[in-house]
Amino acid sequence: MSEISDETAPESIPKTEPPVWPYIVPLAGFLALTALEGYLPSGPNGTPSPTWYPIGYSIKLIVMVGLLWYCRVIFRDLSRPSTSAIALAVGVGLAVTTAWIGLDGHYPELSWLGKRVAFDPSIIPKPGRGLFIVIRMIGLVLIVPPIEELFYRSFLMRWMIDPNYLRVPIGKVTPLALAVTTLVFAGSHPEWLPAVLTGLAWGGLVWRTKNVTACVISHAVANLALGIYVLATADWKYW
Repeated sequence: MSEISDETAPESIPKTEPPVWPYIVPLAGFLALTALEGYLPSGPNGTPSPTWYPIGYSIKLIVMVGLLWYCRVIFRDLSRPSTSAIALAVGVGLAVTTAWIGLDGHYPELSWLGKRVAFDPSIIPKPGRGLFIVIRMIGLVLIVPPIEELFYRSFLMRWMIDPNYLRVPIGKVTPLALAVTTLVFAGSHPEWLPAVLTGLAWGGLVWRTKNVTACVISHAVANLALGIYVLATADWKYW
């Protein structure tokens, strides 16, 4: 018999498989719009345009906010984590950032995963430069984490266990679910090795805390720390 979380009344779980599109649409939209960035007009030497790239990214962010609102039913999975869960989430997030930076150049690139386009915002005329950096950080810290964590660690992790994923409590992890979730997560990132370790770390975090909000916090901390590192070192390839 499938497990049911203490917070979910049995009569509230549908007997038919619940819809999956609210989890898929935001992530699919994000990946599609990211791919379309490659078709924006280029600047000198094929670099991203200082005009079109910021405009394209800003439009992507607006669209993503709209998709998240449209699919807001998925926010039912979020709940307040305990203080210890938050502390663990922050620690895991900082460890993820350390691995992402520290492993750079120490593993082979996989060409079929593509390559992240480095964009140096210093080529944007003021005052647009500061505005773009703020918009970029909002995307990294507030938009990307809930999109990815609600898909990977809340939906896909449970759906791999039971297509009627509402029967599976958040935080239940099986070896197969962890492996598939981690590989799919890594497959959407050019930095595949850090992404594999990150997928395992956040899979372990949701298993330990039984709280997907802890994963969102950890993801936000990791992206914030990475963003600060990029701004401090001008190592733009991480953007």
